[in-house]
Amino acid sequence: MISAPRIRELALRVGFDDAGVAPAHRLDEDARHLEQWLQQGCEGSMQYMQENFEKRVNPEALVPGTQTVVCCVLSYYKLNPQPAGAPYIALSGLSERDYHEVVKEKLLQLETLLKAEGGEELTNNSLQHLFCDSAPVLERAWARECHLGWIGKNRQFIHPKLGSYVHLGLLFLQEKVEIRSSAQQGGCGNCDLCLRACPTKAIREDGMDARRCVSYLTIERKETLPEEHQGKPYMSLYGCDNCQRVCPYNQGLQPDRHPELSANPRFAEMTADDWTATSRRQKTKLLRRLAK
Repeated sequence: MISAPRIRELALRVGFDDAGVAPAHRLDEDARHLEQWLQQGCEGSMQYMQENFEKRVNPEALVPGTQTVVCCVLSYYKLNPQPAGAPYIALSGLSERDYHEVVKEKLLQLETLLKAEGGEELTNNSLQHLFCDSAPVLERAWARECHLGWIGKNRQFIHPKLGSYVHLGLLFLQEKVEIRSSAQQGGCGNCDLCLRACPTKAIREDGMDARRCVSYLTIERKETLPEEHQGKPYMSLYGCDNCQRVCPYNQGLQPDRHPELSANPRFAEMTADDWTATSRRQKTKLLRRLAK
């Protein structure tokens, strides 16, 4: 039986910044919250959130035979290289390479190392079993279950040392793993900085209304922008980091150490005038890999 410390050791070897392990189980409490959120219509035009509900909250329903969930963390924090006045691109979208590919490559490397020690039966090879925003999976909930941190009031996963500027990747295993980790300490407490920093009041004490989130409005929403948001200074080119920028756990972070996530040099060169002169088609070409 492979131990949780060994899995973390191998995850760090392939380049992740942290990793944890949890027994696979149905996320009953998260399922209740998700159901209420959907009933309120907070998903907006993200109709896919209504689909595959049971698979979303139960690893066994998504990949039969899953007994263990491995969650890996990859920091993407960097100083934004955009010139002053340029339309904002969230830090998660600055990297020249698609972060989905970067995370999945590292997950595949980890899987290879684990199978070298635990055998081919360690995963269900007939089904997709590693994920990064690529399947109906609650990544943030599993990062919490793996005792890597907690889900903040802004609904972002927060790592106590890496903050919330992190990509998450999951690997489902078909065998039980020796787990000795204890619950992660920390939390938001009485802090409400993210609620106050949200320009559209999308963040509430009881959750997030995605329909008002700038990231949703600039990435997920395909319809015409609601009139109340048109022309507003908080409307960015891609995404929003306001709630993360003010978070105490994101202060004093060191830039990530991953050259494969280096910022696209084009973004450092393009001024506000350049973006204005860029056709919609060209903008789509520059940004289309981000909105996956």
